[in-house]
Amino acid sequence: MNTLHSQRGISLLETLIAVLVLAIGLLGVAGLQTANLKNSQSAHQRTMAVMLTGSMAERIRANTAVAATGAFVLAKTCTSINLVGSIQNVERSQWIAEILLALGTAGTSCGEVSYDAGNRTYTITVSWDDSRAVGGLSTMNLRQQVRI
Repeated sequence: MNTLHSQRGISLLETLIAVLVLAIGLLGVAGLQTANLKNSQSAHQRTMAVMLTGSMAERIRANTAVAATGAFVLAKTCTSINLVGSIQNVERSQWIAEILLALGTAGTSCGEVSYDAGNRTYTITVSWDDSRAVGGLSTMNLRQQVRI
């Protein structure tokens, strides 16, 4: 009878330790899930930036005669614009609207198009805030060049 009496409370202690280990494990899983969500959002934004630079490149390629004059040049723009008149004005306005829709309107989502007439090369840049991702930068830039 003494041996049963001396082991009283052991199962409660074992249960508390098991609950503690389980709680620590669940906190780890929650942390991984949070990091996964952040990085998934970052990957989505990077994919959208690639698509957006490609979109402007295709717009330039579709209008090579106009593009050769440097008509698609656009200074770094982070707010919506409403250019009218020519096809390149409409294309640039729509492109900036697509950037703001895909990457956010916080003032850090920007588009820029420059032209090197000597090489007949456009450089298309999309910028956005990627600081929410694990190890992300507050100013992420993606550039693509297109030669006409």
